[in-house]
Amino acid sequence: MSAQKDNSEPRRPGRPRGGKRVTASREQLLDIALHLFSRQGIANTSLNAIAKEAGVTPAMLHYYFNSREQLLDAMIEERFLPLRSKIGAVFAEYPDSPVKALTQMVQALADLAGQHHWFAPLWMQEVIGEMPVLRTHLHARFGDEKYQATLTAITRWQQEGKLNRELAPELLFTTLLSLVLVPFSRMRNDERLKTLSPEIIVRHALAVIGHGIGG
Repeated sequence: MSAQKDNSEPRRPGRPRGGKRVTASREQLLDIALHLFSRQGIANTSLNAIAKEAGVTPAMLHYYFNSREQLLDAMIEERFLPLRSKIGAVFAEYPDSPVKALTQMVQALADLAGQHHWFAPLWMQEVIGEMPVLRTHLHARFGDEKYQATLTAITRWQQEGKLNRELAPELLFTTLLSLVLVPFSRMRNDERLKTLSPEIIVRHALAVIGHGIGG
């Protein structure tokens, strides 16, 4: 992946000595908003909280984003959807080889989670979990069309003998996402998982999907 890593927390504009406030850029504010969203959830993060974390006035935040909805739209359009598109591109590359596509998807997810510190916890909270602000926004934008097309493709692959017929199409992607993103999300705050690396997470996920848990 060519994207620059952003594992560190976003730099706060802050207030320098002398008390003069530094102007925050739009990109900095988006980075700080994503950091807070991934840490405490979108529903629990106000514009005032973002301004406070950034060390700017609420008026400066409103200069770039007139409302919380506008900030969310910008975050989805500029930060979230490009990563989602990279995942979707894997399937465009291997339309007739689902096992290869799913294997590459695991690696792509791990690459994105390693490059973007907010990606795993935000996806787990907002798309898979029970804090569905982001999921609601995505559904409003895309509806069920892509979801239904995906289920149709999985069913076709099963009928063609390219995928295990025992798999539940509705659970396949949730399972793969969870295998990769749950460890990435937890390893940042769970001392028991500090020894995990992206390579171990990928190897584990591929072992589970490739061979199951039998000996």
